[in-house]
Amino acid sequence: MQHHSLASGTGVSDKQIKMSFSLRAFDMAAPFTRRFAYLLTVLIGLLVVFEFPADANETERALNYVVDLSDAKNHYVTVTMSTPVSGERTTLMMAVWTPGSYLVREYARHLDSLVVVDENNQPLDVEKTRKNRWQVNTNGASGLRLSYRLYCNEMSVRTNWAGAEFAVLNGAPTFLTIPDRRDQPHIVELKLPRGWQRSATSLAQFEKRSQVYRAARFDELVDSPIVAGKLTVFPFDAGGVTHQLVNIGDGDYWDGTSAAVDLKRIVEAHQAFWGVTPYNRYLFLNAICETRGGLEHDFSTLIMTSRWSFRDKKKYRDWLSLASHEFFHTWNVRRLRPKALHEYDYENEVYTSSLWIAEGVTSYYQDVLLSRAGLIDQKEYLRRLSESIRSVQQNAGRMKQSLSSSSFDTWIKFYRPDENALNTRISYYRKGCVAAFLLDAKIRKLSGGHESLDDVMRRLYRDHVQAGYAPDDFRRICSEVATTNLSDWFGAVVDSTDELNYAETLALYGLEFCSETDARQPAKPNSDSTPDTSADGDNAENKTPKRWLGFDGLSPVSRVHANSPATEAGIHTDDEVLAIDGFRVTKETLEERLQQFDIGDSVQLLISRRGKIITKELKLAEQPKQDWSLRVMATPSDQQQTHLKNWLGPVAN
Repeated sequence: MQHHSLASGTGVSDKQIKMSFSLRAFDMAAPFTRRFAYLLTVLIGLLVVFEFPADANETERALNYVVDLSDAKNHYVTVTMSTPVSGERTTLMMAVWTPGSYLVREYARHLDSLVVVDENNQPLDVEKTRKNRWQVNTNGASGLRLSYRLYCNEMSVRTNWAGAEFAVLNGAPTFLTIPDRRDQPHIVELKLPRGWQRSATSLAQFEKRSQVYRAARFDELVDSPIVAGKLTVFPFDAGGVTHQLVNIGDGDYWDGTSAAVDLKRIVEAHQAFWGVTPYNRYLFLNAICETRGGLEHDFSTLIMTSRWSFRDKKKYRDWLSLASHEFFHTWNVRRLRPKALHEYDYENEVYTSSLWIAEGVTSYYQDVLLSRAGLIDQKEYLRRLSESIRSVQQNAGRMKQSLSSSSFDTWIKFYRPDENALNTRISYYRKGCVAAFLLDAKIRKLSGGHESLDDVMRRLYRDHVQAGYAPDDFRRICSEVATTNLSDWFGAVVDSTDELNYAETLALYGLEFCSETDARQPAKPNSDSTPDTSADGDNAENKTPKRWLGFDGLSPVSRVHANSPATEAGIHTDDEVLAIDGFRVTKETLEERLQQFDIGDSVQLLISRRGKIITKELKLAEQPKQDWSLRVMATPSDQQQTHLKNWLGPVAN
């Protein structure tokens, strides 16, 4: 299928049919407010220009939409849908979640003013039967038109945003469909406000008509975000395929040309990794809107970032890493899926224990491939990997929830964290990344460096891209590639809450753990037994262990760590800590004040809890170990250097 990226102009054709509606059937005995609301809805939502496709067969089967953005400045979008129907009843459905973001988000809550009429513009009775379903009594009508208004004021990659300058629309929160006609074409026309000249989407342009797009089925419509308004496009070719970086919003501080050059290197590294390019056009939709996030799609990705990210070296690397993550999903998740996700159920939660493969393995490779593409060096890669390791090792939830359970429980836990989340759950992104790091090294060691997790992913794609994979399929292929049964490894790392063992992996690559400060310095011989105390002017005195209270925040307390002095003392989130041992303390003076006490000393905390002043006694402890930063050892062996080079690519000059 040809995928069109951009359209401009108003797209008015000579096939337009003006829709007008008779109000004679309207119940004039209804209260005035009800009549007014109905009239307003009809006038705003239904008196629009509706454009039908030219092909008669297509017209007969298609669901035809007009998306009117004329009131985008007030965050409102009006959608009108027209389609032939038959029978006595027609069911309408709206998705409740978006693939790639595993939380029921109740998109129907943003919908108001649903009105349905027949081919003669006569109102039809509509009954809401579920939170996201409506039943229309069509009474033998040959066609229906429905109109509804959406409030679009949530700036994220899985919801809708409409404003004065641009709009970002996703399929799931935008389009009602007919459930038993999901496999029929869905045709969308955009009506842009004056001054808006462009739209972009991976959907195919329909009949060369500007602002009109065609999805072969509802799945494709959901999978194809649409952006419109202030757009700037930077095309590039990679692997013989056209790609585009589309900047949406305020891109004045972005060098789109340079960013496209870097994206080209990312794309080529991914294409080389997989050995197959399963698309014929691809869009990086980059919304510059002062928030962050990314969501993968078959022929595009939607990314959100800040106008200041490009000129900030660290933030720009984060953006490249995010783009790499979402692009890896082009293969892993969008086409190669867990069996449970092979066909999407848009109305119900879909459970799988394999999200650590879908997301964690992707999180691992997003930076590995940046390194292989030469966009970050080994030191920067190890710093980024260390962030994931540190996140896992300093998270008490690792002792409560396994990696497979984290995947399964995503619908109720991952996207709904509370102040106690880090004590009770683990991220399948973070621990999945670390598990993939350990698994890759395990396979490399067992195969004598001849095979790796790269080979596992390519074989998994080859064997299971058509029907999806079960957890046992992934584990079996890993064991076959490693020529060793890895059941015990998966049992310990994925299915249990055992502590992770890094020793074998560090030895393979010639790596070591150290503090964040020491990681900035070159390793010295015997550095594991003789820590460097001279870095950044440090000395033995200011290397003394930090005192630890066991809670974050002060006024109020934002989080209480499990198995800490705070839990022993009975400190709660939302407590306001006013004083220590009778003296006022603030976040600026807390660290200095604590250094006046020794580890093991008891202190009196004066606390305000829901307006009541109370005192709690707390015994100071030592700050938990922070030495989770990776660096290359001072004198790695030739074999270790070879493994390191084969893993991350050659050291940049």
